[in-house]
Amino acid sequence: MKKITSFTNKVSTTIKVIFNIPDYERYLKHQQDHHPNDTPMTEKEFYMLSLHERYESGKINRCC
Repeated sequence: MKKITSFTNKVSTTIKVIFNIPDYERYLKHQQDHHPNDTPMTEKEFYMLSLHERYESGKINRCC
């Protein structure tokens, strides 16, 4: 059962990377590994920042 869960998590992460979908769990892991003294954003803050960066940053983020 643990192998299936691990595989499912890896597939989920891969799909999120391919389609540029924010991954809160990955963000938390990064924070823990690289910024242990910083307080991580809440899940809502993380997704709101991701939406802002994607749609309101002024960067071109579409195919045409």
